[in-house]
Amino acid sequence: MPVTAASPQTGPRPAGPRTAAETFRLTLPPAELTVHSALPGLRAAISALVHPLFEVGDTVSSTAPRLTVTARTTTLPGPQELDTAPQLLVHPDGPRFVVLERSADRTVLLRDGEADSAPLVVTATPGTGAVSVSVEAPDAGAASVRALVRLLGTLLGAQLTGRGAVFLHGSAVAVKGSSLLMLGPKHRGKSSLAFLAVTLCGADFVSDDTLVAWAHRRGVPPTLRGWPKRIGIATALLAGHPARAAFERASLRRHGTVTQREFTDAAWSTAPEGRKRIRADLDEFTALTGATVATDTDPAGIVLPQAERDRRGWRIETVTGRTDALDGALLSGPDLRHYTDYLGLLPPPRPEPAIRAGVLAALRALPCVRVRYGPDVNADFPRFWDELAAALALPGRAR
Repeated sequence: MPVTAASPQTGPRPAGPRTAAETFRLTLPPAELTVHSALPGLRAAISALVHPLFEVGDTVSSTAPRLTVTARTTTLPGPQELDTAPQLLVHPDGPRFVVLERSADRTVLLRDGEADSAPLVVTATPGTGAVSVSVEAPDAGAASVRALVRLLGTLLGAQLTGRGAVFLHGSAVAVKGSSLLMLGPKHRGKSSLAFLAVTLCGADFVSDDTLVAWAHRRGVPPTLRGWPKRIGIATALLAGHPARAAFERASLRRHGTVTQREFTDAAWSTAPEGRKRIRADLDEFTALTGATVATDTDPAGIVLPQAERDRRGWRIETVTGRTDALDGALLSGPDLRHYTDYLGLLPPPRPEPAIRAGVLAALRALPCVRVRYGPDVNADFPRFWDELAAALALPGRAR
């Protein structure tokens, strides 16, 4: 269903009345958390980054895992203690978990190792679903909020993976509740096609990078939703784009004020070193583009993009063997670091392998096309989008 992101804005968090303590519910059905925070303004700060992909509400569940957030009043362990303690680093880009204490009654971890997030001290009581987190400031700053959002995502993701959800590397947009998955290796144009479909053809935004598909029970068709992450936008897409002036004037959390310097190299490129990107959080993206976000969509087709610098126009080809492409997009092992509770902070959910098998079977049965396209697709995108929608028997342009 299409919804609008809450409190869309750019730049710093809004000032205003703040409640000293807050309790709220965070859900991505069927996963849920009850969050109790002693930090002022945390709910609004988290909502700006995750809503509506994660739902934020007032009604809390007595059975949901509980996360308590407080300000840290003690100093962190020194480098020597951290270097000699047991550590878990699933991916080179982090996060790292340093095990400060581990027993049958108590687990204490330090979560760090990411360039754009602050350290968190995480304490859990095994088997109870109770987790507490302390952050470095009396008022959670941007780096602490981002670290908290990622930990919250891990706790939600762990519930989903245990219930049979499938995580995919890919982009997606939706038309009238039917979503189109764009899968394939990095730098093939997935995000670019999604951005243009949303901003030029009225499709609803689903995700720029990560997708999660799940079914509420065995035999039910899967539902697809995006995962909250910063959205990367190649500046070449903004050449002549109606939203370019808004991006040039914006003050984004990643970049500060976006000046003309960000747009000096707008060359269309298929090589990562030839691209210049700006990055916006979801609420910034919706505020600058007017995009609507869709949740709980019905997967309806798969596109395998292949951007080719020297190609004129585009070519759309039906694909019958889409299993390799789908399997290549499945996140597993280190790539699941933000969606897996490797250290057992929460009680493990009851495994649902039959649900996962059903979700994968449904995705493998979707109609699939490969799209080879060149730079001139930007200027003629509405016609391209109509042809793509027709090839997959999707609804027409949304508006």
